[in-house]
Amino acid sequence: MPHFDQDDSPSHRRPAFYRIVDVLRITALSRATLYRRIADGKFPHPVHLGGRACGWTPSSLQAWIDDPQGYTTEPPCQPRSHSLARRPA
Repeated sequence: MPHFDQDDSPSHRRPAFYRIVDVLRITALSRATLYRRIADGKFPHPVHLGGRACGWTPSSLQAWIDDPQGYTTEPPCQPRSHSLARRPA
């Protein structure tokens, strides 16, 4: 399948991260569908860029574009739960 952004000319360089508006335009998914697929592991998770900003790498988007029906993500690591109960003295 062709790459979604093949033009690497100096005037049209691929960004390091695609923001949500770009991802919605590229994939033609609605915002709700995009987040549902992320939750189901059927779309790449965004990378947190700091503050409230997040984005997707071109390679992760390309992996989904190459096989949208068969794409699955690894489940994110779950942090260990630490007991907040007091220990006996």
